[in-house]
Amino acid sequence: MLKTRNLLLVACIFALPVAAQAQPSTDKDRAYCGKLRELYVNYIGHDNSNASNFLRRGANDAQVASTQCQDNTAWAIPVLEQQLAANKFTLPARD
Repeated sequence: MLKTRNLLLVACIFALPVAAQAQPSTDKDRAYCGKLRELYVNYIGHDNSNASNFLRRGANDAQVASTQCQDNTAWAIPVLEQQLAANKFTLPARD
């Protein structure tokens, strides 16, 4: 019993920093990420829902970021911003 409790305590201690880093996506973040995604999909990469665009291929991390705009905007936004800036696009205004 004591060993189980100690293991649980150690697991909670290590999980705390991970939980603190996870930030919920706000509506403004989702809207901004959607604008970035739209630019990226239309001009650089593609989304997986349209097979005719499959020949256009962007960087793997940007392809994944374009699908993460609803759930993981904290990770997706910087990746998409970097890819768009690297391809000389002007980033949209962030409301």
